[in-house]
Amino acid sequence: MLKTVLEIVMALVAVGDILAILFMEPKGSGLGAISGSATIFHSRKPKDAVLDRLAVVLSIAFVVLSLALVVFKF
Repeated sequence: MLKTVLEIVMALVAVGDILAILFMEPKGSGLGAISGSATIFHSRKPKDAVLDRLAVVLSIAFVVLSLALVVFKF
């Protein structure tokens, strides 16, 4: 029972992490940064800050849940 609940929570965390990363704005201009055409000094929008923080928190939660399922062998 507990294993099933943890696996469902882990799947939801994984989907949330994927969506948070996909909704982020690109941070650089890719290969344009080599020639100096990148605009580095932009102010971060509130949406980007929230998505960045959410992606980090969900990634950490995913790793912790993965370790819990493996170490405790639920």
